[in-house]
Amino acid sequence: MKKIYALTILVFAMVNTALIAQETTSPWSIEVGINEVDLYPVGESMPQGEYFDEFFNVNDHWNLGVYVAATRDFTKHLSFTATASINEISKWGDFGKADESALVENKEYYGLDGMINYDFGSGRLQPYIAAGGGYTWIVEGPYNTSTANGSDDAIGAGTVNGAVGLTYEMSEHFGLKLQFMYKHAFEDYLTKHFQHSLGITYKLGKTKVEEPEVIDTDNDGVEDAYDLCPDVFGLKEFAGCPDTDADGVPDSLDKCPNNEFGTGTGCKEAPKAPVAPVVTPTSLSKTVYFDTNKSSLDNNAQVIVDDIVKFAKTGSTYTIQVNGYADTTGSAKYNDVLSMKRANNVKTYLTSKGVADSSISIKSFGESEPATSNATAEGKSLNRRAELVIEVTAK
Repeated sequence: MKKIYALTILVFAMVNTALIAQETTSPWSIEVGINEVDLYPVGESMPQGEYFDEFFNVNDHWNLGVYVAATRDFTKHLSFTATASINEISKWGDFGKADESALVENKEYYGLDGMINYDFGSGRLQPYIAAGGGYTWIVEGPYNTSTANGSDDAIGAGTVNGAVGLTYEMSEHFGLKLQFMYKHAFEDYLTKHFQHSLGITYKLGKTKVEEPEVIDTDNDGVEDAYDLCPDVFGLKEFAGCPDTDADGVPDSLDKCPNNEFGTGTGCKEAPKAPVAPVVTPTSLSKTVYFDTNKSSLDNNAQVIVDDIVKFAKTGSTYTIQVNGYADTTGSAKYNDVLSMKRANNVKTYLTSKGVADSSISIKSFGESEPATSNATAEGKSLNRRAELVIEVTAK
């Protein structure tokens, strides 16, 4: 009875430890199922038989029970599993003749085992091998008597274990696991045996999605797959191409990229006859972008915000609205704070350039108003932004 209590406490501790990380990405999984103990095909004299003899003789040799386990992943292929199992042994083997089984009177069986697993799979179907050890108790009977204990005691011994198995992922969290294990006891009074199991696994927490590697050769914040000028540092608003003369025409389209300032094709135009005065626009909008989990302005963002500063100096009275946004990386609460930091850092930069603090208003929208889908890395990069709108109200 004391061993039953000990097993119960240990199983509870294993499962409780695994459940702690349910709300976040977790390396833990739990498992429950049925197992069977077979003491017959272990290479010993009767009532045992030769190795693997009648290995699947369920009716004559298998003793059913239940088990619970917890697994902790360390790498994509390497993990550790702790298992507690309870069975009743009534079939000890046979004497090689029909209807002459070696039966015992329902002897209680307890097992505690720890195994290191190596997984060979990469898809839903994953074969594995495992090795480890544990401790097993079986209540004494005619075939497992220890001179050191009474006939009603559960006698135990350490075991060294080896196993092969197969898991099948049915969904993001649930799977099936089949395992065949051999347990070699260190003491003669505890019979060597096989213990096989079939169970349901449940992965805790959120599944960690591996992001594809992002390659950005020129480090301009636009990955090569979407960069029209992948070898030259450029601007996000021009798909990664530079605008050397800052005339609003990217060098990839600018026929005069080294002009101080151009129009249309990027080239200075010859003087023309006077025309009607051009009405100066009273509003301007710009967008700056941020790296993942960052709120500081890089050099590219500062150049864009400087355009707002220049525009503000064309009017005597103006207002600037700065709105901060985030992609879906992290929790919604975290993204609300992050988008507010982005908007506030833009405001701080504006005031450092002489823009009146009282003329600037900021808002935080978190991940609630994406500019495009967050399903791809490129979409997320466009959602990590701050939008600036300036309105000149008087000249």
